[in-house]
Amino acid sequence: MAIQRNKSIASPLTVTEVLEGATAKPLFPLDRMVEYFGVVNYATNERVLSGIKHLIAKSPAEVLYLVITSAGGPSGTAMSFYDTVRSVLRPSIATIGSGDVDSSALLIFLTGEKRYVTKHTTALLHRAGRVFDNIKRVTSSELAAMMHEDCLKDEQYAAIVAERSRGCLTPEKVLQLMDANTTLLPADFVTFGLADTILD
Repeated sequence: MAIQRNKSIASPLTVTEVLEGATAKPLFPLDRMVEYFGVVNYATNERVLSGIKHLIAKSPAEVLYLVITSAGGPSGTAMSFYDTVRSVLRPSIATIGSGDVDSSALLIFLTGEKRYVTKHTTALLHRAGRVFDNIKRVTSSELAAMMHEDCLKDEQYAAIVAERSRGCLTPEKVLQLMDANTTLLPADFVTFGLADTILD
């Protein structure tokens, strides 16, 4: 079905809507696609996991496709999604990175067994950080506990990225990339074993 839109109103199309266009020739089946768009948080996790569960219930053995565009968010929240998909639901899943797959969103992307990036996909790797309310008082012991947790999350993040790199990266190398605030380009995804191919 062609998509009807009021041309006087500028509203963005979702990937699904673009692929459903009259001249589209989708690379992946639209009825097996879920989109992780927006910040990594519990609300996005809940919405996307609901879609994944629906597709698993509909056809457990069939591959589903997760499209990711996200600037990231709390790494623990991304790890919760990663663990739920990889260790609990265990679907046959392929992921497609499109545009930003930054920070913790890289963990969402790495849930896929087959992984694809578009030619405009990038990923920013960096250390964990915190944003403080300017009127909140934080004690030194609270700061120490936060630093300990953030260092632990950095190590867990690096371990997952290295594990999913198919032997191309070590946790130590990932931490070095994070220290340097590295932006991965599409070719880097492939070189580091994080993606299978670049979609043209």
